[in-house]
Amino acid sequence: MSRASLSTACAAMLRRDLTLAWRRRGDIAMPVLYALIVTMLFPFALGPEDTLLQRIAGGVVLVTVLLAMLLALDAMFSSDIEDGSLEQLVVAPQPLALMLGMKILAHWLTTALPLIVIAPLMAAMLHLPGAVIPVLLLALLLATPLLSLLGAVLVALTAGTRRSGMLLALMLLPLCVPAVIFAAGAVAAAQEGLPWLAPITWLAAALVLAVVLAPLACSAALRIALDA
Repeated sequence: MSRASLSTACAAMLRRDLTLAWRRRGDIAMPVLYALIVTMLFPFALGPEDTLLQRIAGGVVLVTVLLAMLLALDAMFSSDIEDGSLEQLVVAPQPLALMLGMKILAHWLTTALPLIVIAPLMAAMLHLPGAVIPVLLLALLLATPLLSLLGAVLVALTAGTRRSGMLLALMLLPLCVPAVIFAAGAVAAAQEGLPWLAPITWLAAALVLAVVLAPLACSAALRIALDA
């Protein structure tokens, strides 16, 4: 297969998934509303003390974004399984791992990217210093695609299983702990005026590894699930 035809297939897959997501705009807005509501509740529960809110702001935003992403994780391949397009994708001449990578990218663009856009607003609600917000955004730009890639593998493992949302959450949360620790560590170091590049570098290394391995694992898991 030529590189031009492969690029055309990837662009068509990405455009298709983005178009379908735009037709279900309510599903895109739900994680955003959830994240905003959860963030607004913290000042009411803990009080308006700036020092306390600033200390927990980075961790609260990161964990809230993670939980909001879980809301849309179960639907990553569900519609494709129901309409049979996933079976067609498996037998297509294009590499399955590459096509699944496009679907994961579309899921990240429609789920995580809106959360990253509102992250400065969420940080401002918790009085996070403005100088730290760029570090928070960088941590989210590295952590959220990593979570999407890990989640895609778990979604593939449970493909076709009814009511797998709770199972996905139980399996994904332990895998998310290192990413949340490194991201929160970078934000905390920036707040204290300490070097924060090391945890960001570890996040970037984990993301590169996941970009290479996760689509391959996802394609193998989907083949097993569909054969079963």
